[in-house]
Amino acid sequence: MNRAGRAPVLLAVVCALLFAGLATAVGLRHGAPLPGDTAAHAWGLAHRPPEAVALARGFTATGTGPWPYVLVVIAGCLAGRTVRERLRIAVVLLVVLVAGQLVRTGTMELLARARPAPADWATHASGFAFPSGHATTSALTAGLLCWATTRRARVDLARTTCILAVCWAVAVGLTRVYLGVHWASDVIGGWLLAVAWLSLWWWGWARWLPVEPTGRDEPGAPGTGTALDAPTAPLSRGASGRRPPAEARGLSPSSDGQPTRPRPRTLRGRTHPRTLPIRPRPGEPPPTAPRPTHNIRSTPTTDAQSPTEDHAPQDPGRRGRSRPA
Repeated sequence: MNRAGRAPVLLAVVCALLFAGLATAVGLRHGAPLPGDTAAHAWGLAHRPPEAVALARGFTATGTGPWPYVLVVIAGCLAGRTVRERLRIAVVLLVVLVAGQLVRTGTMELLARARPAPADWATHASGFAFPSGHATTSALTAGLLCWATTRRARVDLARTTCILAVCWAVAVGLTRVYLGVHWASDVIGGWLLAVAWLSLWWWGWARWLPVEPTGRDEPGAPGTGTALDAPTAPLSRGASGRRPPAEARGLSPSSDGQPTRPRPRTLRGRTHPRTLPIRPRPGEPPPTAPRPTHNIRSTPTTDAQSPTEDHAPQDPGRRGRSRPA
């Protein structure tokens, strides 16, 4: 397993161990507040202006109900390229979210931790406290949305979306403590459970459910190769049927004027020419070139090898005679 494959496994193990330790502490104390829970609860009770309470209620309402599932479906549509791939990814993300909810519900029923006193609540709540359902659901949704955005969107857009998604999940968890319906340890436990579950799913997706590389964005797709990896296409003849010159056909003229082909060089087990062919742009006719001027090689002659004329024989006695017809 390479370094990229070990990272999600290590993160899942660390978060799972922390969550197990926190759940064990809650179970050993029979649901009593842990150190820091009472202080955070008291601070929320002392700072509750009407405007802040209304804003907190608006944020906490987005962490449950249909909103997380709608965001997960949107994330699946962003991660896929084709309709089939989008549908498959959306179904997988929904399964991950629902499975995480089942794990969270089972843990809540197992520990059965009581919530703070109902007199301190500033919103409606039901069920047990540990781990927080709103914190777990919003963290799972934010993680899936970040994963989907980083697959397809630009770097700056993906970074902005991830920051907003993480801030939203953190705000939903903090509002549960501020409104007095959860202890601070409940929210921390929900975050740890969500990160552990997402890391485990991330590792499983990369190992068993890879997405087929289709489109121009994947390495090796058409349009993304380098110039050396592009196949060489011969230039077609022009309308006159003449071949283009050596320079246009990727040949370099030698010193005597005859075109010579370049020596190929080996790169990563492939043979590539040193010179690149001239490839026409899409929609344009193939380039044509004028007929090359052929250089006539002339062999230097000496006096001993000078050619003789047929009408002038070397016999000096026959000079001046005309050649018989």
